[in-house]
Amino acid sequence: MSETSHIPFREVPYLPQKINIDHRSDGTILLDNGQPLKAHPPHMLWPLKHWASTAPERTWLAQRDPVDSSREGWQEITYAEAWDRVQAMAQGFLNAGVDAPVMILSRNTIDHAIVMYGAMLAGLPVVPVTPAYALLSQDFVRLNYVDKLVEPAVIYVEDGVEYQRGLDGMQTADRLVLYSRNAPQGYNSQSLDEFAVMGGNSVAEAYDRLTPETIAKFMLTSGSTGEPKAVINTHGMIAANAKMIRSVWDEDKLSVVTGDVQVMCNFLPWSHTYGANAILHNMTDWGGTLYLDWGAPTPARLPEMIRNMKDVSTTQHTTVPAAWAALATEFERDEALAETFFKRICSMAYGGAAMGQDIYERIQNVAVRVTGTRISLSAGYGATETSPTASNVHWPNDTMGLIGLPLPGNTFKLVPAGEKLELRVKGVNVTPGYYRNEEKTRAAFDEEGFYRLGDAVRLVDPEQPEKGLAFDGRTAEEFKLANGTWVSAGKLRVQAVQAVDGALADAVVCGLNQDEVCLLGFINEGYCQRLVGETLPMETLIAHPKVIDAVRVGLKAHNTAHPNAANRIARILLQPTPPQADAGEITEKGYINQNKSQALRATEVSKLYDARVSDMIIVL
Repeated sequence: MSETSHIPFREVPYLPQKINIDHRSDGTILLDNGQPLKAHPPHMLWPLKHWASTAPERTWLAQRDPVDSSREGWQEITYAEAWDRVQAMAQGFLNAGVDAPVMILSRNTIDHAIVMYGAMLAGLPVVPVTPAYALLSQDFVRLNYVDKLVEPAVIYVEDGVEYQRGLDGMQTADRLVLYSRNAPQGYNSQSLDEFAVMGGNSVAEAYDRLTPETIAKFMLTSGSTGEPKAVINTHGMIAANAKMIRSVWDEDKLSVVTGDVQVMCNFLPWSHTYGANAILHNMTDWGGTLYLDWGAPTPARLPEMIRNMKDVSTTQHTTVPAAWAALATEFERDEALAETFFKRICSMAYGGAAMGQDIYERIQNVAVRVTGTRISLSAGYGATETSPTASNVHWPNDTMGLIGLPLPGNTFKLVPAGEKLELRVKGVNVTPGYYRNEEKTRAAFDEEGFYRLGDAVRLVDPEQPEKGLAFDGRTAEEFKLANGTWVSAGKLRVQAVQAVDGALADAVVCGLNQDEVCLLGFINEGYCQRLVGETLPMETLIAHPKVIDAVRVGLKAHNTAHPNAANRIARILLQPTPPQADAGEITEKGYINQNKSQALRATEVSKLYDARVSDMIIVL
């Protein structure tokens, strides 16, 4: 029992928890939420227009100066201003006769949002692409693959000079390039101010043509092969998903607890479903205010993230475990940050990967010190194909590793698969399939139309299903050792990272047809810099005795607790380079693509199993 477990939670206005469960004779279990799905709008433009009418002066988005983010203050745009600009952008697309998708290459900015919603208002799908494909890639293979797959008619870049190399690399030819700053050279380009025009009835007519079935986005997902697939996201999927989340809240009580306006400060990129749909559009549906954070939980960008969070007192905060790990340390040593963060916060959540119980306990210790109460920290779960949130923990929660229960509007199907239960889902938030990929679309759904997520789950308590589900590994990541022992790579990866307690950020689990399980390890750079007491390059940091000792001690403790062959780790080789998203090592959920990473780092994997053990390998 933790030292804060006796402290009550700050009021979390969830509706009473309900669950419907059906057991089939073959062992299959069906789960759905007992609360009804609240009425939702038919498309994603409805909330923007609604709030522009009912709360026109309320701030929708705020950002730092895009040219010099070190300047103080925020640039804000109200709902009314945003709706005017979105209509003008849509009119520009209609005047230009654009009839194919719009690709977006940009960090999260106000202009990015205007282009996105303007294109969708004009009935055009948007394709938000991670900037790394254009800015960091050496060969632009992935950028060109996406370009050929979706064939965008228009490409938007935040800065034409910054993205010049990427535009050249994808052979943009004579397609229209829109930009916010600095025209790219050699292209048919227009600034947003030139392109967006007011006037005419065609925008109103375009608004009326939008339906739940209209395609809003092609969201890219790497899947198990690392080859991007374009997931069809309809307006109805995303509009409904926002209300699915709100269907487990008592919103009248929420407004009493937090005030009428929900506020969030968030860095998660809009090129991924978590940031684009679960953050940006959900806050738009709430009529909330979103502060765009250009920081991140990395040593270089963490100061900017902390600066922004000290500036904004939020009512909700949801992010990835790596960010919570960084915040736990900052809360402990920065009283001003802790005071600002916990002042109004009602709900905290994480998604994308598993989070250790130790991080939760550290955050709660600070919350209790600052507020006298605990703050519920829960998890959401889903995929790009579920737009994204299929389930969450919608009750006061102090246990990490849960994925909760299905939200109103979808049904979970738990299918026996060996000793595990494979999770499948059907509902209003589920994609109709992959763009221009009928084969993968057919393979993604079972005979009853349930989408196969590729994850295994377990009931925390089979006798009390209302206690929720816990993640039980990726079904596609299980493999056999040479002696026939099955290894659950997803589950073992989480256990190893948690056992090391801070120094290890992630791991690749190796051992297919080998005698032992070994790991490629990726350190938590910021944590390890603090551990050794100085700033060192990665090659030096991974060889530092304090880092090696922290990893060795943690994994030995893991082996003591899990001595069987399926869980015992023999060796680990720490990597000097983090997993590369551009190369397909990181999935859209934010965790390592185990198969892809092993293929790319085959030389490193072979070192783990070489009879001549390298000095860099930590032997356990």
